[in-house]
Amino acid sequence: MKTAKADRHPAFSPAPVFAALMLTLLLVWGCGSDDGEKGQQQDSDSGSCVSVDRTTVKTADLEEIIGGIGSIEAFQTVQVYPEISGIIETVAFDEGARVKKGQLLFTIDDAKIRAELDARQAALEEARANLENARLVFNRRQRLYEQKLGTEEARDEARARYQALIAQVKRIQAEIENIRETLKDTKIRAPFDGFAGAHHVDAGQLVDTETRLTAVVQVERLKIRFTVPERHMERVRIGQQIRISAPAYPEKKFSGTIYFIDPQIEPGTRSLKIQAQADNPKNLLRPGGFASVELIAGTREGVLTIPEEALIPTRSGYMVFVIENGRAKGREVKIGLRRPGIVEITSGLQEGQTIVQAGHISLYEGAQVCPE
Repeated sequence: MKTAKADRHPAFSPAPVFAALMLTLLLVWGCGSDDGEKGQQQDSDSGSCVSVDRTTVKTADLEEIIGGIGSIEAFQTVQVYPEISGIIETVAFDEGARVKKGQLLFTIDDAKIRAELDARQAALEEARANLENARLVFNRRQRLYEQKLGTEEARDEARARYQALIAQVKRIQAEIENIRETLKDTKIRAPFDGFAGAHHVDAGQLVDTETRLTAVVQVERLKIRFTVPERHMERVRIGQQIRISAPAYPEKKFSGTIYFIDPQIEPGTRSLKIQAQADNPKNLLRPGGFASVELIAGTREGVLTIPEEALIPTRSGYMVFVIENGRAKGREVKIGLRRPGIVEITSGLQEGQTIVQAGHISLYEGAQVCPE
């Protein structure tokens, strides 16, 4: 009878294994507890929060503005020509100087005209003397005819001469008036208040009615011609206000009022042509310049607004960070009107909410925001 061989491996005892497992768990728990305490300590430490500039969502009234591009023109420009021919005697203004309505600009030599006036006035005196004599003759012959002492032929002859001299006196008087008007035309005056242009002639030069002398430009009031896309046609009306800016004064705004809207759409550009007038009391704007126009079509009252820098562009639109319980929470928003530094929010926010205005670069969803 064979005897069974003894097992080479000793019998398994679970006690040592259980003891080792418990030791491992205790070590892990101890390390984890330390890390958690450190994380909580760091999370509560103000040094780990993100410092930001914050603001609140507010309501405001925003203007609805239609942009346009145009040009600046003088409200009135007159090219000055003489009404008679003659020699320029004097030039009575400085180029580019301000002139008043009626101010003398040029004089034309009037010596020949005055001599003609003197001659016609002498002729008038002679004609009047002859007329008085003819009147006396006619009256005398009329009485003789009535007394049967004179002939009808003699009376009619005297009456005809008398009537002819009346017509002669009237003709000479009309000629004298024409000469006096011509004499006035030797004095060329400014047609309205404005600024004089350059001299195109000098004293001593012979001119005629086709000779351009100078120009007078009214610049204290200007004409602004501009266009807007035809889709805005129903929102434009006479009397609306505009704001104008020019490259020379990028920080200044000039105001004006629409006084003309073209009844037709420009076929080539599909745009609406508009004219406005603007005061220019300090003469800062000059005719011929470029104008950027803002047409104020209306006002949206009580809309939600935030600073433009609070917006964060995304692939689908925009978002902002709202601060809730000291944490940054991202919110998708939709925007409306935009004005320099301000943007309208049409959805995604409510009035009074605190949002991040600046400091987004270190923010992420749920990040702790440093207290103010």
